[in-house]
Amino acid sequence: MNGPLAGFEERRLAELKEQVAARAAAERERRPRRRIGVRVPRALTPRAPKRRRWVVPSLLAAAAATAALVVVTGTDSPAARQDVTLRTTPVSAEAVLRQAALVVQERRPIAEPRPEQWIYRKLLVQQATGGGTVQEYWTRYDGRVQVMRQGQGPFEKHTYVPDPADDDLTPQEFAAKLAALPTDPHRLLAQVKADRFWAAKPEGAAEEPADDRAFRVLSVYLDQEVPLPPELHAAIFRALAEIPNVRVDVGVRDAAGRPGVGIAYEPGPAHQPGYYDKDGRLLSRSYLVLDPTTYEYLGRHVEQLQDEVINGEIAFRKGTASFRSAVLARGVFDRPGELPR
Repeated sequence: MNGPLAGFEERRLAELKEQVAARAAAERERRPRRRIGVRVPRALTPRAPKRRRWVVPSLLAAAAATAALVVVTGTDSPAARQDVTLRTTPVSAEAVLRQAALVVQERRPIAEPRPEQWIYRKLLVQQATGGGTVQEYWTRYDGRVQVMRQGQGPFEKHTYVPDPADDDLTPQEFAAKLAALPTDPHRLLAQVKADRFWAAKPEGAAEEPADDRAFRVLSVYLDQEVPLPPELHAAIFRALAEIPNVRVDVGVRDAAGRPGVGIAYEPGPAHQPGYYDKDGRLLSRSYLVLDPTTYEYLGRHVEQLQDEVINGEIAFRKGTASFRSAVLARGVFDRPGELPR
């Protein structure tokens, strides 16, 4: 049940990429020389550079403010265009992640919802075309029912029957899994690398490298609707700081236009050949975006670094934000349809 949110972007992007390819083929049949006007990103797998020296909080805040000033304006509207050039400032990944750990570990734990209560999450999703779609979810904590609506459309109710063969987790089950995780960052890193629950891959595909899986799983932990226990939240940031090739940039904007700290993962073409062109250049950079002060998860941002061609057509243009998302609101309510005041 956590699945409709955690991993939603990845599933949607895979579907959109297929749609782009199909549309390109159909377009060539009708107008052989006309280019398609839809751009969608590659699958989300955040990435980044070698660690540098410690950056104190005041310097990080100054860097974030500077980066925010040079980002092209016009991204604050939910329906803002995506063809904006992202200008960011790279900073020490280790320094920022360890500072994030210090901040989040001081928070008070959030009380666990009752099984019959509803977890609310409001998302803004911007596809490559630039339009923004607002999606709202009310999910019962015990996972029995989910209610959702898109924009101002009707409410849709989905009742779930447990499937023993389905490894998707309800919010309550996900919270129990999180509560059982070690809060020592080295033990946490070792556990997520070895956790077969997250090892699913297409039949016949190569085994996922341990660092790749660790970054992917820790990203899922940061991007889900169940509140993280403060000690575990801190351990996740400290574990991320131990993964090679993690990159941090400030000034990365989510779909709501909020500037934040972007975390990405870039292990190189030997690990992820599908994300690089024939010359070894990274095609797109996928960020987790965090609030620069609280380090809470804000959303996703995929920046296109090269023109990317699908079926002979430019599907993603260099310098565009090919996908963005933003968490606009969240809460716990007694009934579906209730909203934050």
